Amino acid sequence: MSHNFESPDANRFTEEFGATVTRNITEGVWVIDFKEVTGKDLTFSYSPTDASVRVRLCDNQEAVVDIFREGAIRLRIESKEENSSIIAEFNDGMTSGALAVQIFPRIKITDRMLFQ
Repeated sequence: MSHNFESPDANRFTEEFGATVTRNITEGVWVIDFKEVTGKDLTFSYSPTDASVRVRLCDNQEAVVDIFREGAIRLRIESKEENSSIIAEFNDGMTSGALAVQIFPRIKITDRMLFQ
């Protein structure tokens, strides 16, 4: 299945959040590590070619949140006066929704998927 996946330039994540962004060339995945800027073991990764995203939050090296989703159509950074977030939007024709990962002022993860 072919996907059109819109995503910001990887450098925008560093500019917006101050987080380290690395690329796994073998898998074609961008990984954003928020530990240095939030103090929490939070990573967000995405693959533009596979239209997939993953958010992982760990406590003492144990995953407390681990969400992996395919079929993303758009990834965007949302900055407001009171918070900054990463939003991944999905739509497969039958369902649509969004995975929101608020980074500042505190980590908050919201996932919504609805039938159309």
